[in-house]
Amino acid sequence: MKSMIQQRDKKQRGEVIQLEDVTVERSGILALDSISFSIQKGEYVGLLGPNGAGKTTLFLTILGLIKPNSGDIFLSPEAHIGYVPQKYLPNTSFPVSVEEIVSMGFHQNHIWSKRREKEKIYTALESVSLGVSYGKRNFSMLSGGQKQRVIIARSLVHNPNLLLFDEPTSGIDHATKIQIYELLARLNKEKGITILFASHEVEHVVRSCRRVLCLDRHLHDGCHPRAFSEGNREEGRESLVSEIIPIHHTRQPQTKHKRHESFYNIPKI
Repeated sequence: MKSMIQQRDKKQRGEVIQLEDVTVERSGILALDSISFSIQKGEYVGLLGPNGAGKTTLFLTILGLIKPNSGDIFLSPEAHIGYVPQKYLPNTSFPVSVEEIVSMGFHQNHIWSKRREKEKIYTALESVSLGVSYGKRNFSMLSGGQKQRVIIARSLVHNPNLLLFDEPTSGIDHATKIQIYELLARLNKEKGITILFASHEVEHVVRSCRRVLCLDRHLHDGCHPRAFSEGNREEGRESLVSEIIPIHHTRQPQTKHKRHESFYNIPKI
């Protein structure tokens, strides 16, 4: 089957993004196995999985940086993606300002004036609660939490409506993690930005996300995210079924293949 990333009219389909039976091999090793799911506009979706589960491969495939061996990825025509990688540490052996780091988020073919570019940089910084005074600061002199906010601002500078976060709180202290979680919730609620958030921290995912994907090269169905995070892929759902309820499986009309979603729907209290 021919693999491709293509646009789909969101008037016909309500999803911002949809994957259908996406399989990826890297260096002869199966990294993703028949992945199918969709995300609606404005959702905040969690992605759980151990090291080596394929979370980063999934993000890079969505971004078009890795070509799937089979399957299809459909994007809304209006989808603009921002990406926060697991680790983004530019070479700090030479001075680089916060403003310069954020400007790296612009697309190469943007046509804004220098004045408009500056406005967008500082709007992005303000959206992550960093004031104008941070723009000229040396990036390497910031705290870990401040650096992560700058990297998030970098992903926001071109006004995305879909954000992919690959463990954005890795390596920072607990208090700063809480601030980052609150920031992401605000971006989702106030700006309506759709978020796919990868993490090892099951408690945060359960508390913050409306739906959860459990990934370990393929999507696992029938296990509670806490049990999944502890290595149990088959059991553990029943005792916590009041907290997380698996949604009904959805199937497309008979076409080339069937679509199967392994989400968990998290009731809001």
